[in-house]
Amino acid sequence: MLALKISDIKDFMNKLLIGEVFDRFSFAEASITTFNTFTIDGLLQHDFFDTDTNVVLQEKSVKYSLWHDVKSYCFSIIRGKRTPLSFRIVFELSPDQARSMLKNEKDINSPVCNFFLNIQFKNQTLLCTTGVSYSSFSLDKRLEHLWDDSLTSFFSSHHISFERL
Repeated sequence: MLALKISDIKDFMNKLLIGEVFDRFSFAEASITTFNTFTIDGLLQHDFFDTDTNVVLQEKSVKYSLWHDVKSYCFSIIRGKRTPLSFRIVFELSPDQARSMLKNEKDINSPVCNFFLNIQFKNQTLLCTTGVSYSSFSLDKRLEHLWDDSLTSFFSSHHISFERL
């Protein structure tokens, strides 16, 4: 697990809520506290979609909305004259993103299920932490290190300044 403190919160928030930097991440959930606490579940409701769309989503193993599709709702809650008291946003790598990250890792046979990025704002501090969930116990931590390295490279390539904690 990696913990990063974001140095330039305003720049990060612009990239998160206005820019396209995080648009391809799967959106798992969010909790935003302003005058109320708003909770959004990113899990897709497959019954909502027509049959053709549902078939495509299931073929691609899509479980969650993309950040691109829900960020305007989160932005409408966060934006205003006052800074939110806190928020937490959880992203998961999409199956395509995970396959892309793992394409050169032939010798790793860990029972990995998901790669997560947790973004938390509280007490005027913005933290990003990584996480990996496994379908069964594993002592092999190479995938966690790979995800941590991939995320720091992603942040650096998008000029997101951070401090490792």
